[in-house]
Amino acid sequence: MTHTVGSISSIYRYPVKSMGGESLVRADIDTDGIAGDRVWALRDVESGKLVSAKRPRLWRSMLDCVATGLDDEVRITLPDGIEFSITGGDAPVLLSEFLERKVTIERSDSTRQGVYASDWPEIEGVTLAGEFDAPTNITGRGHHFVDVEPLHIITTSSMKALATRDSSIAVDVRRFRPNLVIDTGDVAGFIENDWQSRTFSGPSFGFRVIDPTARCVMATVAQQELPRQLQVLQTLARENRVEYPIGSFAAFGVNAVVSSVGTVSIQDIVTSV
Repeated sequence: MTHTVGSISSIYRYPVKSMGGESLVRADIDTDGIAGDRVWALRDVESGKLVSAKRPRLWRSMLDCVATGLDDEVRITLPDGIEFSITGGDAPVLLSEFLERKVTIERSDSTRQGVYASDWPEIEGVTLAGEFDAPTNITGRGHHFVDVEPLHIITTSSMKALATRDSSIAVDVRRFRPNLVIDTGDVAGFIENDWQSRTFSGPSFGFRVIDPTARCVMATVAQQELPRQLQVLQTLARENRVEYPIGSFAAFGVNAVVSSVGTVSIQDIVTSV
């Protein structure tokens, strides 16, 4: 028997890894996730690593940039309003000047297309602490510059749960960079944790949840008008710590793979068996 889980309240695409993205009314979904999501990334010339705001002391300002559009039509807007095409000849120069480090631009065309540096603050109850390098698209599923799985999903229930646990936190969807937000109504708590291995369907798409999403420093950093708030991780580690094969982590939302390609639209009803 199927039952209704909720409805799609938001759809997001982030054309460039670690840049701000765009809210959509409708999107195509294939085995790589939302069409056009994290298709592009920057690479730091000095280190040879992919650019990621998970190393905020170098790349935090990436989150203040906004990328919109599909494929070769992606456009980048810097905080000062300068706008340009990602395929334009001046794009690497403009981004290098803005970031104050020489970068190149590349499009995803394979799995695990490079590594990025990630910072893990020391949080009570969380296994990792320090600086680590991680391969992009670590599971090898799909070809975009995602960190784990092709889709990242959160619920309004979890957003409310986090705000309730610590009212000082500016709970904002931008901190968590989901592809889909599901409005789950009055259901309370971090409900996605119970979705592991379950399959969900919309009118013309489907996804299977793999595991809860382990959160890192990126959920805490300042971006646009949002302040830096380490208590995001501290609260999640206290209230929603999840055990993984490699240790304990603060969790929020879930990672998923696409089980049925198609389209997703705002207000689509999501069901599960």
